[in-house]
Order: sequence, then structure tokens, then C-alpha cells
Amino acid sequence: MARQSAREIGQIESTYTSDLGQLTWAWVLKADGRVLYRLSHINGRPERNYWRLVYQLNATERWQIEQDSGRAAGLLARLAEERGHHLPANPAEQRRRGQPAGSRRQAARAVSSLT
Repeated sequence: MARQSAREIGQIESTYTSDLGQLTWAWVLKADGRVLYRLSHINGRPERNYWRLVYQLNATERWQIEQDSGRAAGLLARLAEERGHHLPANPAEQRRRGQPAGSRRQAARAVSSLT
């Protein structure tokens, strides 16, 4: 993972592997509240793609993130997962974000049973 600059609050990477290759995306939360992502590597080879804006935090959300720096990674992970990017299954990370391991699957079953 690349180093964070002073203008970045948080950064994560998501990876997708198939028979055709491995794709890695970089997700960044900037100090001004912009959440951006781009395709950063194909089969381990660096790529130079444009950053795409995913979300803009409002002032209240930025203040909350600044109070707890651990929230930045959680926010980036949630936005990545909402857009279909799969993050490594790390039970410790899920607990840190307040989700027990496997909770997404259980929540999906509960929602489907309500409909």
C-alpha cells in the first residue's frame, strides 16, 4: 500500500482475482472530504488511471472522521463494499468496524425474509 500524503486522511486497497488476472483498486479519503478510487494495479503492474469521485463528506461527517481516525478506513471499506469491491475477510477488521464476522450475510438474510 502506498504511503499517505498529508492531504489524505485514510487509504485502503481492494483486490479482485479471476482467471484473467488480478485487479487492485486504491481508495482514498482526502482532507477536504472527497472519497476517490482508481484502478491502481493489474497483475501487480502499476497503472496510472484517473481518480473517480465516489462521495463528498459534509462538514459534520468530516468532523466525526477527524475525532476518530479509525473511522476513515471503515468508511472507505463500507463505500468499497457498497460498490461491489471485495475486501479481504479479516475478522479483526470487521470487529473494529463494529460488525461480527459473517454479519453481512446474516443481515442480508434478515432483510430478504422481511420482503
